[in-house]
Amino acid sequence: MSTRQCPDQPDGSDDQADAGEPAEPSRPGRIAFRRGAADPNGSTDALRSDVLGALGVLKVATADQLQRLLRPGAASNKAIRQALGDLVLHGLVASDGNTKDRHKTWRLEGTAGLDAAAAVLGMVRSDMGGTARGAGRSGAQHTMADNETIAAFVLGGSAPGAAGGVGTVRSWSTETEFLLPGGRRKVCPDGVWQAPEIGVPVLMVEVDRSTMAPADVAAKSPRYRELFRTKAKSTAPALPDEEPADRMVHWWRRTWPGHTRPGHTRPGHTRPGHTRPGYPPVALVVTDAGPLALANRQQAVADLARDAWGGAWWTITRHDNDGDGCREYDDAVPDIATTLELLAEHGPLGPVWWRYGRQGRHPLLDALGSPDTREAYDERRAAREKKARQEHREPMRTLACADCGNVPKQETTWEYGPGGRQEWTRRPGGRCWDCHEKEQQRREEERQAQARARLEAARTANAALRPCWTRRGSIGGKAGSSLELRERAGPDRLECPQCLGDRETDELGPLVLPAPTKREQMAALVSTPDDPWWETRVLHAKLCPAKDRRV
Repeated sequence: MSTRQCPDQPDGSDDQADAGEPAEPSRPGRIAFRRGAADPNGSTDALRSDVLGALGVLKVATADQLQRLLRPGAASNKAIRQALGDLVLHGLVASDGNTKDRHKTWRLEGTAGLDAAAAVLGMVRSDMGGTARGAGRSGAQHTMADNETIAAFVLGGSAPGAAGGVGTVRSWSTETEFLLPGGRRKVCPDGVWQAPEIGVPVLMVEVDRSTMAPADVAAKSPRYRELFRTKAKSTAPALPDEEPADRMVHWWRRTWPGHTRPGHTRPGHTRPGHTRPGYPPVALVVTDAGPLALANRQQAVADLARDAWGGAWWTITRHDNDGDGCREYDDAVPDIATTLELLAEHGPLGPVWWRYGRQGRHPLLDALGSPDTREAYDERRAAREKKARQEHREPMRTLACADCGNVPKQETTWEYGPGGRQEWTRRPGGRCWDCHEKEQQRREEERQAQARARLEAARTANAALRPCWTRRGSIGGKAGSSLELRERAGPDRLECPQCLGDRETDELGPLVLPAPTKREQMAALVSTPDDPWWETRVLHAKLCPAKDRRV
């Protein structure tokens, strides 16, 4: 058999030509193939291997789907149809029927087809599943929707500027069955996608054509959680201090290790070197209905499956929390959803995914980040604290010290008054601690100076008044004594403070001055008596009769 480069293959991918048989000449600008007896359609070995591998994954597909997945740059699917024709001659593929759009469906044929596909994919024959015989007779509508979902992941979005695809068709597997504990029930996702190169070790994909009740679709989430809860013995080398119970790990961590987000540190997502909380994600792709019906369907499924994906809420008690907290997703299935139309338009890395419990649609890696995690709570708390600090700093600018102009900080906004530190924020016109101490010292010195001036004025005034009747000293008392008057004595005062105290102690009663004699009265008519107590003695004589007078 002689083969040449296929027009849908890149340069340098020629199959090895038969050296003993010359190639047919071709017209300028066109590449021709030598059609041998084994492959009369002229397909290449590489293309036939790719077709076998794709059918091993998809089970049933059209030539157009195979062309878009395997040779997206080709102008038509002619080369794919040629490869299918040659594989039919080898008894490896067959066609059962047509789709609703009149596209012929193709599948693997018998054990020979499964063995050939298994050899191409490097899989065990028992893991290949069936040949989907007869699926094409009814149009294989669900399988076609699965294939379009896989094509959207591989090829990326069709809209201008849309994100590209991820992986190849061999990144997928279909008809993969997972037994639930007990061995009688099983979970069979429509597709299992592996993309560890972008941080998604595995993604279970469910394609819903809007033919099932939302409750039936939502019932798959608890089954996935039950599956992911299953544990198996760890295959890692045992440590000397490990207990047997410590050797049990979730089986999916052994099968698909590395559930991390490399280089991602946004809130709600895993930091580098940390595993993503929760179980492997499950994606729901809905189609075959209007936009409003599909949106309502996604919401209905999410509401019915909340127990499986919602996680456990923990309120963190703080004085400034207002009931805030975080969710724990260790026993939760990260569920995301989109429509096939959005997926085909924007690709898997475009903003098409709705994470249950979050608002809006996000790219795949962002959508897999769980909402309301401890990291998200820490960011909200930091934002609240930052806002509180900003709100506190704004009035601080108006609270500059009245003396030195220093703007207070949060921990130095106390106002210092007569009683010391007061527990309220310093008002405009207040002083800092240093200036407060200086002001207090200045005021104390001023008070002392004023007190000394008042005392000197009182001494001078009291010295000019009549003396104490008993001691004949200053009416203000002895200078410097504790009883000295610090203000001017009144006109009715007769004794100094010391004599008044002694009189009260001895219970002598009030002082009554001696009445003026007739000689003194006659002398007062001629001239003013030289007696500072004269007027007071005259007053006392009028107020107190001579009878019972005691001096």
